[in-house]
Amino acid sequence: MSLLEIENLSVSFGEGNREVEAVRGVSLSLDKGETAALVGESGSGKSVTALSVMRLLPYPLAHHPSGSIKFAGEEIMDAPESHMRQLRGDRMAMIFQEPLNSLNPLHCIEKQISEVLLVHKAMTSAMARDRVEELMTLVGLQDQISRLGNLPHEFSGGQQQRVMIAMALANEPDLLIADEPTTAVDVTIQAQLLDLLKDLQEKLDMALLLITHDLSVVRHMADTVSVMNAGRIVEQGAAADIFERPQDTYTKTLLAAEPKGAPMPADASAPDLISGEDIKVWFPIKRGIIGRTVDHVKAVDGVSLTVKRGHTLGVVGESGSGKSTLARALLRLEKSDGSIKLEDSQLQGRDASELRPLRKRMQIVFQDPFGSLSPRQSVGQIVGEGLVVHGIGGSEEERRTLIADTLKEVGLEPEMMDRYPHEFSGGQRQRISIARALVLKPDFIIMDEPTSALDMSVQAQIVELLRDLQERHGLTYLFISHDLKVVRAVAHDIVVMRDGKIVEQGPAADVFARPQQAYTRALMAAALEMKADDTGVVGI
Repeated sequence: MSLLEIENLSVSFGEGNREVEAVRGVSLSLDKGETAALVGESGSGKSVTALSVMRLLPYPLAHHPSGSIKFAGEEIMDAPESHMRQLRGDRMAMIFQEPLNSLNPLHCIEKQISEVLLVHKAMTSAMARDRVEELMTLVGLQDQISRLGNLPHEFSGGQQQRVMIAMALANEPDLLIADEPTTAVDVTIQAQLLDLLKDLQEKLDMALLLITHDLSVVRHMADTVSVMNAGRIVEQGAAADIFERPQDTYTKTLLAAEPKGAPMPADASAPDLISGEDIKVWFPIKRGIIGRTVDHVKAVDGVSLTVKRGHTLGVVGESGSGKSTLARALLRLEKSDGSIKLEDSQLQGRDASELRPLRKRMQIVFQDPFGSLSPRQSVGQIVGEGLVVHGIGGSEEERRTLIADTLKEVGLEPEMMDRYPHEFSGGQRQRISIARALVLKPDFIIMDEPTSALDMSVQAQIVELLRDLQERHGLTYLFISHDLKVVRAVAHDIVVMRDGKIVEQGPAADVFARPQQAYTRALMAAALEMKADDTGVVGI
C-alpha cells in the first residue's frame, strides 16, 4: 500500500460560466522513502494538486468534481477539519514557495518554529527551545541561533526558506510536500538543503512530493516524475526515462528550455550612470532593557561600484551576502553611509521631495512578483500608480493608453489591466512588475532576482524580454541573482559579493572564464556544473 494515493483528482474554482478547471484527472502514488517530482510551467496545476493533499484550498470556492486522496490507506477528501489539523504539521507537512508570505510578520522565528512542537508534541518551552536550536543547526542556520527573537523580514530570502524547512521538519513527518523549496536559495545552499532532505528522507523513511521548475533539482532528487500541462499529467514515469527518453512534445520542450545566449553588445566607453563609493549599511544589534547597541550586522560593508549607461551589472553571491540591501541603498530605500550618485547628482543628503524627480529615473523589480503587487488594486492601477505620482498623462484616458502600450511591450494584453494579480501566473505577474517599472521610462532598473520564482521556460522568456527592452530603450540594469546561468545570459559586468563585501568584479566574460578568487570558483562550479583546473580556468 502506498503512503499517498491520488486517483482521478480534479479541482475547479468557481461555477458555471466562471468555472476554472485547474486540475483535470490527476493520478499519482508515492511510497515511503520515495521522491516524486511534479514539474511544469506556472499555472499548470502543480501547487493546486499539492494544496489539495493538505486540504488547504479556499473551500468552497475551490471544489473537487472528481477524485480520491488516500493517506496511509485513509480517505482524506472528506475527512473532518479537526482530523486534518491533527495530520498537518505532524504526519504531513509542507514547505511553501514564498517564505516571506508564509511566515507571520508579527512573530519571531522561534515562536513560529516552536508552535508546531507545542501543538503536536506538547513540549515544554525549554524542550521546544532545545529542539528549535537543533533544527536551526540542521538547516545550516547555526550562526543565526542568537537571532531567534528576530522577525522574518530581518532575514534574507534564503534564510527565510531554511526557517520554513525547519518548521516543516520539526515533527519528522511521514510525508513532506516541498513546493519550490530552493527557489530563493543560492546554489551552494541549495546543494546543502537537497542533501539534507535526502539524508532526512533516508533516516525517517519519509516520502517527498517535490514541486519545482528546476530540472537539475529533479534530476538530482526524484525517483519518479509527473509532467503537468494545463491541469493534466501529460507524461509520467521513472526520472531516468523521462530525462533520457521523453515521449511527449511538451516534455521535450520543457527539458530544452533554459536561458541561453548573451547580452547585446554594450559601448565600453559609455559614461557612468550610477555609482557608489564606500557604501555601508550596518544594522545595530541591541541587548538589554534599554536596548543598548552591542554590535552591528554589516550587511553592506564598504562597497564601491559603477554601472555604465546601457550596461547590465550582475550582482551575485550567496543568500545574506548583501545583494538586495545594496540595491535598496542605491535607490535610497535603505539608510546608508557613503557616496551614491546618479550621473552628477548626489543622492545622499537629499530629502524625499528632492529625491522624487530622480526616483522617476530609477526603478526596481522585486524578487517576489506576488508579494510586491497589491491584491486590492487592478493591474491598471498598479502599473499606472507611478504615472499619477509623477503627474504623467493629462487625463485618465491618456494614462490608460500609456498603460496599455506598456503592457503590450512586456507581452501582455491591454485588456488585462482591469484584472487583479491573483488572476495571473507567476510569469505574468513578473511581467506586470516589469511594466510598472517601465511605464515611467526610467534610465536605470534594479532587477532583484526577477526570475527566481519562475519555471525554466518562463525564465527564458523573461530574459529575452529584458534583453529586448534594454536594446529598444537603452536601459541600464543592475541584475541581482543567485542563478549564474541567467546572469551569464544578461550581464556585461559582474560583481561577486560575500559577507557584505565585493570579493571579485570585472567583465562578465572574464569572471566566468577565469575567476580569480576561490569563493568565485566554488560559486561557478556549484551553479554551472563546471570544473576548475589548477590555473583557475573554468571549463564546462
